[in-house]
Amino acid sequence: MKKQGCFILISLALTQLLGCVSNLWTGASLVYDRHNVYKKLDDYNLAAVAHHELFDDKVFKQPGCYLDLAVFNNDMLLAGHVPSEALRELAVNRLQKLGGYREFFNQVAVKNDKNNALQDSWITTMIRTQIFADAEINPKEFKIITVDGIVYLMGDVIPEQAERVIAISRQTRGVVRVVKLLNYYNLSETPKPGKH
Repeated sequence: MKKQGCFILISLALTQLLGCVSNLWTGASLVYDRHNVYKKLDDYNLAAVAHHELFDDKVFKQPGCYLDLAVFNNDMLLAGHVPSEALRELAVNRLQKLGGYREFFNQVAVKNDKNNALQDSWITTMIRTQIFADAEINPKEFKIITVDGIVYLMGDVIPEQAERVIAISRQTRGVVRVVKLLNYYNLSETPKPGKH
């Protein structure tokens, strides 16, 4: 009985230590990977400013307006629909005047339609789940946004991984269309000769 108690106590202690090690590992990766941390902070700050600029006065909270704003790797996406061209132009102008982004993607349609945020969230969740399950894809490199059944893919990615994500997105039930807002880069196996 005493041996069982010791075994349980040691098991609990090891479990707690493993949690500490993972926290240390996270802290170490933050130190070595500060570039990504700064990029994420830049994205967060730009998104906060853009969100404030777009939604502060409640113009776009009226019936028929359904807008989603995303910032990833300093690219800004505005997607959704509004009931008039005047509202579309107002939204685009508010964000374009901000600056501080690498590229601005305007994907706002003019139509008077209901939104289906629950269905859109479900589609995004299904795609993200499949991406996380695929060992050949780095999920941190992709941002997936779904609006009105249209899946928007953002990121700076390797072409092979992008093709896998595009295929997953297209095969997911409920997807109307896939829009690729991706920047591609290649990892060469051998460095190219040149000046260093």
